[in-house]
Parts: sequence; C-alpha cells; structure tokens
Amino acid sequence: MLSMKSTVLKPTADRRHEIVRAALRIIGERGFTSLTTATLAAEVGVTTGALFRHFASLDEILIETVRYGVVKIEETFPGPALPPTERLLALARKRVRLLGDDPGLVWLLRSEQAYLALPPKAVRLLRDVVRRSRTFLLGTLRDGAADGSIRDDIEPELLLVPVVATIHAVIGPRSAQRRASRDSPPEPERVLLILARLLEPPGAGSPRREFKPPGQLLV
Repeated sequence: MLSMKSTVLKPTADRRHEIVRAALRIIGERGFTSLTTATLAAEVGVTTGALFRHFASLDEILIETVRYGVVKIEETFPGPALPPTERLLALARKRVRLLGDDPGLVWLLRSEQAYLALPPKAVRLLRDVVRRSRTFLLGTLRDGAADGSIRDDIEPELLLVPVVATIHAVIGPRSAQRRASRDSPPEPERVLLILARLLEPPGAGSPRREFKPPGQLLV
C-alpha cells in the first residue's frame, strides 16, 4: 500500500528531483544492483507508472541522476582569484562537504563500476567532469610553480598524482569508514594542511603559512 505522500501531486521538476535523490539513496545505501523501477517507485512512494510519467526509462533516470551529480561537482570549482594553494584546498574542502555524507554521489563520481553499469551518455558526462577536474588541478599546480608558491622541482603532471590521491582519501562516506574500522580516519582538514605543506617549495621559510579553516574559506 502506498503512503499518503504518493497522493500528492507535485510539479514535474520537483518530482523529477525527488526521483533522482531517491535513486542516489538506493545506490548509496543498498548498491547499484538494488536500483530497479520497483525499488525506486517504493522509495519515492509512487507507482512504477508514475515514474514513467516523468522519465521515459530507467536509463533516462540514471542519466539525469549523473547530470545532477555533475552540476553539484561543477559548483565545487573555486574561482581563479584565490592563490594557487588555497584554490586547490578550496576545491578539496568543497568536495569533502558535498560527498562526505552522500555515498550515492561518491559511487557515481568515483566508482569504476559506474563506467560499466551506466548508460553511455551518463558515462560521457562523468568523463567530462573528471577531465575538467584534472585540468583544473593541473592548471593550479602550474600557476603555483610559476609564481613560486608551489614547488617546481617536481613536474606538475607528476605532482598531480599525490594531490589527486590525497583528495580522494579525504572524500567519501566517513560514517562508513568509521564502521569499518575501530579507529576514526584522520580529519580531512589535517590531511589537507599536510598536503599544503608537501606542496611548498623546498626550503620554504618558517613559520609556515596558516590556512583558513573551511568555515572561513568556503561560501
């Protein structure tokens, strides 16, 4: 029996957004293979027929779900006015905030399975935002090497590898990490500040620069 909320007629845009968010919850909490039209309809509180009044197919729902995730990721790119190191940290901090408690988005944006399971159009959207992220980070490292704020004794293309690995290490469903281990994972801010120190040019003078905490730097 459907809940009372299924009887409420919502604007198409609101219902589509609700369906996308429900798809992300199912993927994040139960895994991608649990996402079916039946489980999705039950999660939203509508009939399967109602789903297809808003989307033509499950593939279209998946494409829109990826598009939603890509838009959210696009919002994490900081502007070019920040100094290079702070620009890089701002990106990482915003992604921690976005992805830290949304395992469905993490799956979409970081799982290799997503590239195998999603429709081709959705995969192209994912690849595009991954390329933009890489281009942004590489450009930031080059800017820092050019102005002397980031070490230039390691090629930016090589320095990008530990930078990406560190950012990936601090984003993700932290509650799941805590359940999997007795020890809490390191606080993201501490890890990012260590990354900032590793990016400093060799022999950078002391005292080290103090970076603003997320609450001051992020909007």
